[in-house]
Amino acid sequence: MSYIDWSDAEEMYGLLVEFVEDELGKAHDNPMRRRFLAKLDSDLIALQDRITTMTLDESIDAFEEIQGSLEEDFANDPVVEHVEAFVEELRRMHGEADAEPAVPPDVPTTTPRRQGRE
Repeated sequence: MSYIDWSDAEEMYGLLVEFVEDELGKAHDNPMRRRFLAKLDSDLIALQDRITTMTLDESIDAFEEIQGSLEEDFANDPVVEHVEAFVEELRRMHGEADAEPAVPPDVPTTTPRRQGRE
């Protein structure tokens, strides 16, 4: 089993694209869902070149735009649930980034070891 780093937006993005493409491959008997998934896949792939240079705010905006463009007819589709979970995770990461206190450069970031009694 491979380890998924849920704090890595790029890795999460890759997993989302992979899931959408897997579902697209399974939708051969449902032309409406196939069309929906093909558009979503196209929207996600359009971000591929920019994802590594986008700030977290830009990523959230881009994925919220994709989320907002999803067809209502597929609101209960598992792929939509994954897109929503992805956006929520980006928002969570953003909240954590905002909550992290800034550490001045002259303050050590590790706690020195205490000398124990022997």
